[in-house]
Amino acid sequence: MLYVKSKNEIYNGKLILDGLIQKIVEQSTIMPFNNNDLDFLYQESTVLSKVFYSNFNPGMKRMESLYKEILNDTGSDLKQYNKVVMLFMHSHSHQLMMNEFDKVSDIVSCFPQNVVIKWGLGVDESIGTRIALYLICSK
Repeated sequence: MLYVKSKNEIYNGKLILDGLIQKIVEQSTIMPFNNNDLDFLYQESTVLSKVFYSNFNPGMKRMESLYKEILNDTGSDLKQYNKVVMLFMHSHSHQLMMNEFDKVSDIVSCFPQNVVIKWGLGVDESIGTRIALYLICSK
C-alpha cells in the first residue's frame, strides 16, 4: 500500500492510517508499539506500508531470505524515506534468535544514514517457521 497525502484525499488517508496504526498496536508484541509511537505518521507527506515474509530458500537463513524479499520488491526505493517503523513477527515455536538479528543491519543499510528507526518484536502463530516484517516508511 502506498499512501500519499493530498488535500482531496486526507479523509481516506486518515482512515487508512488509522487502520494501519491499530493493526500494529494490537499485535501480540514482546516489544510493543503504542498509538503515541506512531502518531507522527499523520504529519508525513508519504507513507509506504508493506509486509514481507521470509521464504524457504535452501542454504539461506530466514533473515537473509527476508532481506532478499525486501531487495526484490523495493530495490533502492527505500533511500527516499527518513523515518522507519519495523515490526518483526515470529511464532512461539520458531522464535527469532539473536544471531538472526545480524542481518538487520543489512536491512537498515537500505535506508539513508540519518534515518530514524523504531522497531518492535511480536508473535504471530499463523506464520509457522517464517519471519514477517511489517515495514512502514515515511518522509
